[in-house]
Amino acid sequence: MAGTDTTSNALARTLHILSDHESVQDKLREEVLGAYEEHGPMISYDDLNKLSYLDAVCRETLRL
Repeated sequence: MAGTDTTSNALARTLHILSDHESVQDKLREEVLGAYEEHGPMISYDDLNKLSYLDAVCRETLRL
């Protein structure tokens, strides 16, 4: 139970920051949709880890 509050706060913060920065949101959407088109709806963990912009967005959000 202790981790759920932290996880939900991090996700809410990420979505809030993305809503404030539409250019970042658009670039991230392009990367994720490209991966979806390339790998289908079941993107493997390894392929998901290769999404460098997604990784950068997550790291930057957690840094803040």
